[in-house]
Amino acid sequence: MTQIRNIIIAVALLTGLSSQALAASTSGTTNVSVRVPEFIALHYYSTITLNFDTPTAEAIDEGTNKVDADWNGNTTGNGLDANSLMNASLELDGTQTSVKLNNVWAVRGFSKSGNARIEVTVPSNKLQNGTSEITMSNVKVSDDAQSGSAITTKLNGVSKNRATTGNIEMELDFSGTTRSGSHTGAQYTITATTI
Repeated sequence: MTQIRNIIIAVALLTGLSSQALAASTSGTTNVSVRVPEFIALHYYSTITLNFDTPTAEAIDEGTNKVDADWNGNTTGNGLDANSLMNASLELDGTQTSVKLNNVWAVRGFSKSGNARIEVTVPSNKLQNGTSEITMSNVKVSDDAQSGSAITTKLNGVSKNRATTGNIEMELDFSGTTRSGSHTGAQYTITATTI
């Protein structure tokens, strides 16, 4: 009888366990970290050609002049003096012309600070066509917020559509320019460094 009773109790226990579907559960938490490397991409043009617009040719009337002549064909009197010529629509007189090259470089990437140092140097500042010369000076980088020979700017990650774009500013001196056509030889170098 005790044997039957033990069997009934065992069956009852098994029946109760099967109704609970024998579920077991446990969980664990994983800490995830990502190590991002320092990386910088500099976009730039290896050649830039500045095409200045063509000024209109002019004939400038300097007024009247009286010239004394003798019968041998010799003349005396005042002629045109370079210092007193009337102005044309294009007047440089050796002054420097400021030029801003918009959006000619871009940077993107990762750095410890999220920023990069952008620096410009000038290996050669002379553009020449034979003896005709243009001198490039006061070259700066700018990002519309700041300008100088070196600036600090944001990297904004690696996406192309978030890259920081920037400009180059310079002065061009045409006082030694005597020829039309292409003048070549000047260079500037942009260096981008993560900081």
